[in-house]
Amino acid sequence: MSKYQRIENYSLRDILNILGEEAAHGTEFHVHYNKEVISENPFPFPFRSSNIAIMLVLCGKMKVQIDLETFIVSPKDVMVFSSQSIIHIQEIIEPVQSIGFVFTEEFALSNILNYEDIRLFRFTELNQTPILSLTEENYSIILDIMTKMYKLNLSQSETNLYKNAKVFHHFNLLALEMMEMHRTRGNQADVKTSRKKQIIHDFLSLLSIHIRKNRNVQFYADKLFITSGHLSKLLKEATGNTSREIIEEAVVMEARNLLMETSYSLAEIAEILNFSDQSFFGKFFKKKMKITPKSFRDKYK
Repeated sequence: MSKYQRIENYSLRDILNILGEEAAHGTEFHVHYNKEVISENPFPFPFRSSNIAIMLVLCGKMKVQIDLETFIVSPKDVMVFSSQSIIHIQEIIEPVQSIGFVFTEEFALSNILNYEDIRLFRFTELNQTPILSLTEENYSIILDIMTKMYKLNLSQSETNLYKNAKVFHHFNLLALEMMEMHRTRGNQADVKTSRKKQIIHDFLSLLSIHIRKNRNVQFYADKLFITSGHLSKLLKEATGNTSREIIEEAVVMEARNLLMETSYSLAEIAEILNFSDQSFFGKFFKKKMKITPKSFRDKYK
């Protein structure tokens, strides 16, 4: 069978079933840690994951193909899989041990603090590859965070009153550490690629400033001195999402922050975000987050 003929679509539940694990917190996130080395490939065929994952290799070596590009992954390497990436573990060269964090985009939107940091999960193309080789110091930092998240993931203690808050803060700490490592990584991209990255970076910066008042694609394209079509094409190539979807995602994150961090009424938040009324805001938020603004505030504030 050709390696391109069988592309399964796996949810988090599917992946856990294959690995023989259960999610401690439903299907939003899971911390996977194989304490024993793996010699036999659990995923011999290419698959497309509907989730995002950050996997840290502790020991061993394997050949992995991500979106048709092949990498040799070794200890202290981090693999970042964006949603809908096509992943194919082609060969386990040496028995592998790893720890990783698998989560949905909804989990990221509900838990990440700053819109700028969503680039870790939405704009992995800003890095030259989805593989990042860590220094000894960075390896220790990421391993420590993931190990703590693994223990929190396992905990069923009713006395752990701050478990959700701990997960929230560890997730954001992981995002911040990963983003810092990406930013300090040497840039060897050509000028054309750098220009594309700069446009995306500038778009995100403008989005964080103007998102409360402007959701028009043309507005951001004008600010960047490019056509709306060119901006949309760059964003679609980079993320797989349209410019409209990305802008709406930013609106959701801004709404989430206002619900969590302020005492504004729902009507006031709707006005701040330039919605025509509270009802329209509520329908928009629920469509994106699968929960009403009030329920979200009650759950997370």
